[in-house]
Amino acid sequence: MIALNTNKFYQTLINRIKNYSFVLLGFSIPISISFTYIILFLLLALFVLDRDYQKIKFLKKEKWLLALLLIFVLYIMGSIDGQFSLNTKEVFKRLSVWLFLPIFFLMDLKKESYSKGIFAFLTSVFFMVIMSVFNQFGLTAHIFEYLPFLFKSSQLLELYPSTHLYNYHNILISFSLIICFYLAKKLAGPKIYLLILFIILLVFSLFSEAGRAGQIVFILFLTFYSIDLAIKKKRESIYMIFFLIVTLLISYNHSPNFNYRVNELVLKLQSVEKNNDHRYNFWKSTLNKICEKPAKNLIGHGTGSWRSEMNESFDYFNSIDENHITPHNNYLYILFEIGILGFIVLSYFFYAMYYKLKTKAHEFFSRNLVVSYTALMLFDSYMLIFIISIAYIYLFIISVNYE
Repeated sequence: MIALNTNKFYQTLINRIKNYSFVLLGFSIPISISFTYIILFLLLALFVLDRDYQKIKFLKKEKWLLALLLIFVLYIMGSIDGQFSLNTKEVFKRLSVWLFLPIFFLMDLKKESYSKGIFAFLTSVFFMVIMSVFNQFGLTAHIFEYLPFLFKSSQLLELYPSTHLYNYHNILISFSLIICFYLAKKLAGPKIYLLILFIILLVFSLFSEAGRAGQIVFILFLTFYSIDLAIKKKRESIYMIFFLIVTLLISYNHSPNFNYRVNELVLKLQSVEKNNDHRYNFWKSTLNKICEKPAKNLIGHGTGSWRSEMNESFDYFNSIDENHITPHNNYLYILFEIGILGFIVLSYFFYAMYYKLKTKAHEFFSRNLVVSYTALMLFDSYMLIFIISIAYIYLFIISVNYE
């Protein structure tokens, strides 16, 4: 009897900590990479101690799981076959965060933990955005000096508007805006006005800071949302189009960062010679290398081989920062390192995740999370960027379970 009670207490304690930790993870993602790592390791330990794997029978039916496993298999094969493997360990280290996708799926959490997780994530983004807005006006620069373990040095404020690099900062904001527009459909009364103010704050931070990836995600989302509403013959589509146009006009005329990004893009599109643009050169060089050896395209050049192959084939790469280990395009990167097979499996992986959300009442918004992430992968190798990947995984799991 005592042993039974002890086991029950032990199980209850683990479940309680597990649910609290999952909610806390939502709060930590926008605030701190270090805290996020700590909570992830805690959740992993709790998952092992819990030993409740009843959902495995459901996991076997998940098509995205098979695709994820195949991606890892192809990367392992690529590490054996590749001629150059200087960055192989780094690739596996960065990819390891995706193992939390099946782990989170298997976790037996309370339904309320998913809704609380959304609230925790948005609350944390609020603090992140307030910090960035204050920094724009020079109100909190001293905090960056006195709390270096939480924030970056004040000398890096241009790159770190709050707690993350500017492009990651804006991507987290764009994810939050997708959530907020969904919540706007459900809320009423005073809460809806508070949410509108929050949306305005997020949009202001999004377009006043550097980081075009998050801006592109939001513009695409609002465009698709307007079209979806128009197809359903809802007048809200006019409001969404008006909001988007006004936002872009105000941002272009009053945000130096957004104005610069737009003008820079126009100049690049008009210019035949783009040798000063790293991203353009990375894409062009990667495509040239892929076309150079068609026989290698089925299985790729090998895991972690991109930078070494570029250094050997193109002299100008030797003068570029060694931190650039991908072509800033996840699809080109996959195609180069693990070939056509890898590209097909990756495409199926995200299609399966998109299809998984088909039956949800909030399918348009949750599916747009998948669409947004796959769009982001056109501009950088976001599958290898920890904070964006874990944010996407966290929000995807909530989307699957949230009602």
